[in-house]
Formats: sequence, structure tokens, C-alpha cells
Amino acid sequence: MNTPTVDASEQKRLSCDDGYPIAATLYPAKTPRGSVIIAPALAAAQSFYADFARFMARHGFDCITFDYRGTGASLSDHKPNAVRLEDWGRRDIETVIRFAKTRSRAPGSGPQPIHLIGHSIGGQLIGMAQSAPDLEHIVLIAASAPYWRRWPYPQNIRMLGVSAVLIPALSAFRDRFPARKLGLGGIDMPASAARQWARWMRHPDYLFASRLGLDLTGYQTLTQPLLSIGFSDDDMAPQANITHLLGRFPNARITQRQVDASTLAAGPVGHAGFFKKRFEQTLWRETLEWLTATAAR
Repeated sequence: MNTPTVDASEQKRLSCDDGYPIAATLYPAKTPRGSVIIAPALAAAQSFYADFARFMARHGFDCITFDYRGTGASLSDHKPNAVRLEDWGRRDIETVIRFAKTRSRAPGSGPQPIHLIGHSIGGQLIGMAQSAPDLEHIVLIAASAPYWRRWPYPQNIRMLGVSAVLIPALSAFRDRFPARKLGLGGIDMPASAARQWARWMRHPDYLFASRLGLDLTGYQTLTQPLLSIGFSDDDMAPQANITHLLGRFPNARITQRQVDASTLAAGPVGHAGFFKKRFEQTLWRETLEWLTATAAR
């Protein structure tokens, strides 16, 4: 039997229930005590999370990263740009959870726990995955319900311009949205998904607006411990939007942390800095300790 080496990784190709292929990477632990799935942010490649995934693997968790359909290594020839954001939750995240479940049974014992860490939109969409109730814990990093009016002035005016003018204009009559050039992420994404995201941001209830007609019943079924971490210097996820999102998990056991970034010696955090290696000894370890301490109760 091959024993995983430290920092090893394995490329996987997973198939969703509609046949769309999802590119994933497994970072196996030598002696796993569970699995951790990282659901990425909008326009973030799975490679962005590699350092954090290796950290989790070194501390005993098989870690799985992936790219949403239409992005990164999951840009398939099969309708690559006909993408809806809800499919990222109900199909892509769901497929990765099911993959983790196939690996979660240790020899001679019962199934091992599966945890999910959702960054930004990865945390927003988790309630759409049918298997989400099977997760042991959920961690939301900079995840919010980004309605433009909940930003303080003058950022709210800027976000109105982004959601009502900039994104609609730059996603019209094209297949790909240039998120990388605009500084909205590390990779480009389907224009259809960008237009949908902008439309959600113009609703006070974001994706939870009844007029959007999405199936949101899964959010009611989540009862596990949920840790939400936000940051004082995150211009993309002000605390008011974070709190609004957490209200959509009415039965989860929520721990909410708003970190004052000025107290961290390693520098600013912002919307994506949590996953930078400089926070290994602070934010990463605190999150690991929450997962393991909560599991021990």
C-alpha cells in the first residue's frame, strides 16, 4: 500500500449528475482523521488554496480543492459558458461532497467526518448541495450576502455601479467575463454567471430573493456547527452582509468571528488574504483548532 508523502497531491476528474466534468485535486494525509473540502470564491482558481490544503493534509485531513464548472481546469468543451451559479452549489459542490464520502471510511471503522470550508460564494452556495447535511462542520470565510445598499457610503455607490453598470456592460454579448483584468479574481468566468451574480447583488435578499425562484429548502436542514470568519479590512464583505447571510442558516449552531485585521502582525487580510501562507500560525491554526475542538465535544 502506498503511503502519501508530505505535500503530495493527486489530480482527479469528477463527473456531475449532468455529465459535466469537474477538475479536483486531492491532498492526502498520511493518517487521515477526516476530510476537508475547500469551495472556492468567485473567479478563484483551486491552485490559490494549495498552501492551505497542504497545511490541512499535514494535520491529518485529506483536503480536496476544485474548480467550478466553466472556470479554471473545469472549463469543458461541453457547454463551457452556459453556466448558472446555482449549478456550482447543487451540482459541483454536491459532486465533491459525494467524492469525499466515498473516501471517508477508514479500514475497520465507521465513516470519518467531512468538513467544508467555503470562501465567499463557496459559503453562500453550500445550502444548495443535497449532501450538505452530511457535513460535520461548515466554515465560512469572508462569506456574505452582498447587497449593494448594505455597504457604507461611499462604497455602496461603487457597488451599485459594479452590479448595475460595470458587470452587465462587460458581460453582454460575450461568453467570458474578464474578472482577472478587473481585479475581481484570479481567473475569468462565464459571462452568464457574472450577469447572474450582478443581478443577485441588486436584491436585498441576494440569492434568497423569492422572485429568483431558487430552491432554498436545503438551508433549513443544516444543523451542524458553523463558523463564520470575517475581517475588518475586507471591502468585499462588510459585517452587515455577513450577518444577513448567517440569518439564512436558521438551524445551524453558529459561531461568528469578526477579526480586527489591525491586530494581526502578518499584515492585511482583505477578502482573500486568509489563505495566504503568512497566516499559517494564526488564522489557519485557529480554524484547525475550532474544527478539532468542536469534533471532540
